[in-house]
Amino acid sequence: MADLNGMSEAMFRQLAINSVINYWNTNDELTKVYGSIGITDVYVTWQCKAIENFKALLGVNRDGDGLYFEFTLHAAKNRCYLDVYHKETQVIVPLDRYTNNV
Repeated sequence: MADLNGMSEAMFRQLAINSVINYWNTNDELTKVYGSIGITDVYVTWQCKAIENFKALLGVNRDGDGLYFEFTLHAAKNRCYLDVYHKETQVIVPLDRYTNNV
């Protein structure tokens, strides 16, 4: 097993992207509807490092899939996690309702 301590941000980002690609391309339901994906289909919307740990939020450029991914490197445990989320709904919040009371 690879030692994850001391991983660079670039290496973490590539590992996160590759993990999303692997998850997607081994999921028959996703590939049947949306096709396979490659490195140019995955984007990172946010990434940070806190102490020894990294976290990234990622998406895939497929309309209608409703998925986003959270990739975490937990260096103390020498493991990574890929969480997959599905967007359930989007609610519009009218700003005038709140800004008039500030």
